[in-house]
Amino acid sequence: MLKYLYYILASIVLVFLQQTILPNLGFLNNLNVLLVGLVFITIISSFNLGFIFAMIIGLLFNIYSFLPLGTFIIIYLTICLIVNFLYKNVFINFSFLSNLILIVIATFLYCILVSLFSYFFYLMNISRIFIVLDQAFLINFIMQLLLNSLLISLIFILAKLTIKKLNLVFLIKK
Repeated sequence: MLKYLYYILASIVLVFLQQTILPNLGFLNNLNVLLVGLVFITIISSFNLGFIFAMIIGLLFNIYSFLPLGTFIIIYLTICLIVNFLYKNVFINFSFLSNLILIVIATFLYCILVSLFSYFFYLMNISRIFIVLDQAFLINFIMQLLLNSLLISLIFILAKLTIKKLNLVFLIKK
């Protein structure tokens, strides 16, 4: 029970960081800490822990979004499911390139799903806001791709330096 309290607290900190601090830092406003954290947790731990974080983060993040409640839960669960599938079946080792490729795929999926859901809810007249796919969207997407890749790279390097037995854990199949 105590570990779930830690998960909720970590999720609250990540959402707080994403919604309040990063948008005010200028060039870091395109960094998606929630997505990077979710991908790294899914890779390191398992789909079960990624599922828990996707539910909590999706619910908390949905409170601050313009989309209907539950949309970001579906988006994060979809990303978690696809990342877990790709990691278990395609990228079977814990390497720098597999982390980088998975965060690039997750960022593409995130932008596509958010754009599709916002446009769908706009067409259904549930939301009055939709994302315009113009040059500013493309620039923000490329910046998000670069910043997410940089953050997952830093997290990977820190994990490799601090956790000596990390390679041994991934050699044993669960």
